[in-house]
Amino acid sequence: MKKILLVIIALFSFTSAQTHIVPEGFSGISVSFKHDQNVDFFGEGKFLRDSYENAIGFGYIYDATLGIDLSYGYSLNNKKDTYSFNTIDGESSSENENFNFTKNFRSENANVGDKTFSFGLTYYLNESQNLFAQDLPINLSFGLRYGTKNYSSDALKFLDQDFYGKFYAFEFGAYKEIETNASFYMIPRLKLSVSTEKNIYNNMATLPSDLQDSDTDSFKLSSTYLEIALPFILNNTSAGQPFIEPSIANKYGTTHLGLRFGFLF
Repeated sequence: MKKILLVIIALFSFTSAQTHIVPEGFSGISVSFKHDQNVDFFGEGKFLRDSYENAIGFGYIYDATLGIDLSYGYSLNNKKDTYSFNTIDGESSSENENFNFTKNFRSENANVGDKTFSFGLTYYLNESQNLFAQDLPINLSFGLRYGTKNYSSDALKFLDQDFYGKFYAFEFGAYKEIETNASFYMIPRLKLSVSTEKNIYNNMATLPSDLQDSDTDSFKLSSTYLEIALPFILNNTSAGQPFIEPSIANKYGTTHLGLRFGFLF
């Protein structure tokens, strides 16, 4: 029965994983840089979209069991050739003077920048654990992340509009270390991130301020994305353990190809 439960958890973790690379028994620091590019396999327009994301991560892992990390990222969303906006006078195509404050604002507005700072905490259930009386067939991770976002674009600047948000996410993962005959080893991993964000902007109502319920409006957005990654970690060198990690993920309904590199110290 216990084995069946473990398999179920592992299958659920296909919906899972954190961003740490965790070799067995590892304690130390992880630093990394990641770039991912938005691609369009089946839609219309360019295959390589103008949308991308860059992120810098710094973390500490204790005994391959508990991880804490900080991350700073910048992304640009520009997914269409033309955009339309609902205004008082009807539709307008002016991308630099109008902004759609909708849940899918990342795809309904041009050149939306997104600066993100986040803090993460992760627990790893791996082969060296003693929670169960037997070895796990696969390693698991359970994470919680909290962060802030600040959006920018030419239209927001034209409107003199502040647009920002906060979010939290639950991250579930499954990974397995694989030794090779070469000078490196691999840790294939799956990651599922389930997040909720609240985005806030200035109240654009025409009522006098004393008749408005609030000076700001907001909307909540829930999203889920799955990432599959295959890190290659070199054996110990004089500068720690370098690694490189290609990945593919489905973020906000579109495909992203990523490449991350860094060091374990």
